[in-house]
Parts: sequence; C-alpha cells; structure tokens
Amino acid sequence: MVRQVSQLNSARDYLDIVGGMLYANETENNLILGVAERLVLDPKAYENPFYAVVRAENGVLLLAALMTPPHNLILAGDEGYQAGAAALVAYIHDHPLDIPGVIGPAHIASHFSKVWQNVMGQTSQLHMRQKVYELRTVQIPPMPPGHCHIAVEGDVSQIAEWLKEFEIEALGKPGDYNQARAWKLIKEGKVFVWEINETLVSMAMKARPVTHSITIGGVYTPPEHRRKGYATALVARLSQHLLGLGYQFVNLFTALSNPTSNSVYRKIGYKPLCDFRMYSFSG
Repeated sequence: MVRQVSQLNSARDYLDIVGGMLYANETENNLILGVAERLVLDPKAYENPFYAVVRAENGVLLLAALMTPPHNLILAGDEGYQAGAAALVAYIHDHPLDIPGVIGPAHIASHFSKVWQNVMGQTSQLHMRQKVYELRTVQIPPMPPGHCHIAVEGDVSQIAEWLKEFEIEALGKPGDYNQARAWKLIKEGKVFVWEINETLVSMAMKARPVTHSITIGGVYTPPEHRRKGYATALVARLSQHLLGLGYQFVNLFTALSNPTSNSVYRKIGYKPLCDFRMYSFSG
C-alpha cells in the first residue's frame, strides 16, 4: 500500500481533510478537535503548529496528527492507523521535528510509540493511562452543603494554587500556572467552584468547546475536603449547566490510576468510551 503524508499550513485546511473522520467520533477525538478548532478561530493561539495527514493511494484517510510545540503529538486514526503510523514516523525521520511524546487512543498511541522507538532509536515510556467518558443525561446525586458558581476575581490566588496542585497530581509535575493565567481563565468564565460557608472546597473547568460537545477538566478538591461529595456535586451541576447551553454531550478524561473518580463520574451519568495513552520519548 502506498501511503502519502501531507503537511498542512492551516487548521482550516487540516479540518477540511480530517474533519469527517474526527467528528464521527467527537468524544474520542475531542482533544485534537479542540486544539484544531481553536486554531481555526485564532491561528496565533499556538506557535508553529504541526498538521499532518496520512492517506492511502486511493485517498482513504489513515491517520491524523497535530502538535503545538512543546506539547505532545496528538493522534487520531481509522482502521489503517498502523500503516499510517509507519508512514508518519518515516516522514518525521526525513523532516526532523522535535516530538517530546505522543497522546491518543490507546491502540494508536501504543503502536506509534513502538514504531517511533524502532525507527528513531529513542526510548518510549508510558506516562499516563486515561479513560475517556461521555455524558448526555445527568443523574443528579444527593447534594452536599454548599453551592456551585463561576469563580470570581477574589478567587484568583486560590485557583492558581489549586491549578498547580492539580497538575502535580495529574501529570507528576507542576505546570506554568500562576495568578495571571488563573485570572485569565476566570475572566473567560471557564472556572467553576463549589463553595460552602464562604469557603471554596472544589473546582472544575470547562474547556475545548467543539461542534457538538465540550470538555470538563481540572477537577480538583484539596485533600482536607475530599470524600464529602463536593467534586461529584460540582461536576454534576456543571455538566447540567453545559447541556443547558445547548451542547449535545459533555466529555472528560480520567486517570485510570484513580478508581475513585472513575466510579464517581459513572454514578452521575458518564459512560466510558475508550482508553487513552500518553507516552514520553527520550534519548
């Protein structure tokens, strides 16, 4: 089978080619779609984005890839993903590109990482195992004391601290969140909190709105407030709010290493769709 790798110059051109495949499984492909749609609206949102598609000789799409340096390469594919992975790695070998790692559906990311090791001579380490969930109808759980509301300017310091703690727990290292970034997220109306007796006890964020869906992420409750139902209530209320805005469904990613969160989300109506894997390359 002859494979053709095409590198595109814009998110619009990219989605014109891969959109049909990606939107057919919107929740599974929410990450790559969310980044691509943001770049359609704001081409300067990320510096030097890399867009690539791999097609068979007959034009059938095999693999889609998108990267916004210094972040990982995001993959999506169809039945021919194995041939697509081989072709894409060969293309990158001949057109050097610094790729720190890869993320995508488990079977695609795993196969790509093996091909990458064989061709590039680098080591690949499994960094994270995730489950992707989708919700279309909320099952409201028993509500704890308190209420949900959008974070406000006075919450900036708390949200900035929680964002750092969330990334340490979720990714094993602190991100570049600071008060300026926290304030930007709050100003954009993306951060929601659960408050009880004028004390914030949990947070969650909305992210990556795409054609039919939107993602909930950054769910974090500090240790002293856990196991009291705050995060469950917050995610349920936020999910209900987002569906009320007209989104057909809501999705989220969870770490498979956290059985508590996986159990909680199922109780409020989230259904598991697929597994994701993140690999880091080195050497």
